[in-house]
Amino acid sequence: MRNECNIIRDILPLYAEDMVSPDTVSYVEEHLKSCEACRREYEQAKEPGRVKGKRDAVPLLKLRKKMAVKKIQTILLTALCVAALLVSAFAVLDAPVYLPYSEGLVTAEPVGDGGLCLIFDEEVTECDYCVYPDPDGGSFYYCDVQAWTSLWDRWFSDSNGKLSVTVSTGGPYPIKAVYIPNDGNETVCFYGDADYEGSIVLPRLSLGYYLFLAVAALVALVIVCILVKNKPELRMNIERIGLYPVAYIISHCIVSGFCTASYSLPRDFFLIVFLSLILYSGLLLAYGIWRLKREMKEINQ
Repeated sequence: MRNECNIIRDILPLYAEDMVSPDTVSYVEEHLKSCEACRREYEQAKEPGRVKGKRDAVPLLKLRKKMAVKKIQTILLTALCVAALLVSAFAVLDAPVYLPYSEGLVTAEPVGDGGLCLIFDEEVTECDYCVYPDPDGGSFYYCDVQAWTSLWDRWFSDSNGKLSVTVSTGGPYPIKAVYIPNDGNETVCFYGDADYEGSIVLPRLSLGYYLFLAVAALVALVIVCILVKNKPELRMNIERIGLYPVAYIISHCIVSGFCTASYSLPRDFFLIVFLSLILYSGLLLAYGIWRLKREMKEINQ
């Protein structure tokens, strides 16, 4: 009976503040019906300022607050994990698969006043083109054409026939249509001057530089953490900052794999940064939950 009274008196400050579960309420009320001493203790606990003066209740109050914070953080972490999975799936499934040039992949037919209608094979699901005057001063325009598909289009999209676009320069000069395969092979002129000399379009290398900066920043922050190991607050802040390079490296591997070159740099870089921000938020929450667990363990001890 004495042990039960001790348990009840530890709970009374929380019970008086209505901070216990329904099962605990029933347990306390049942005990108070038969215990005069605990009823008196309960009456005292209800007095203004009494709970704050109860030193034994302070750890329990802190623990309850930390448990509530942990629950909210866990829910947010779950939502961020789902968002990261969706963005990662989009990045992989919607990644451009550039098509090598072949006869009939793209054809051009003149339309209007110097315009062209580009007609693509059914394998092509997306395309892009860029029209510009001859940089060497020739009396014609170049039309650079790219065509690609994606895993999503191959697996899930129904074919809606051949893709076609109309190109118009609005100028008096003819057009040379050039296909850019984006696979290391030479460009091909499929409409216009037959004397066109092909060239090779190289991928952009900027992603490699950004990845190198992220790795270098991570290494530097790890070294700083080691140097300030005796300053817990400073080390904690540095650890939080260091989670972003980790998130960026993971995002790069998801979007581009281990490749540091890209033929679609704006798309890839945007997805890497966007995904890294989601992962960084998730890592910060996971870090906060881990620290809360440590603090709750210390309170219980």
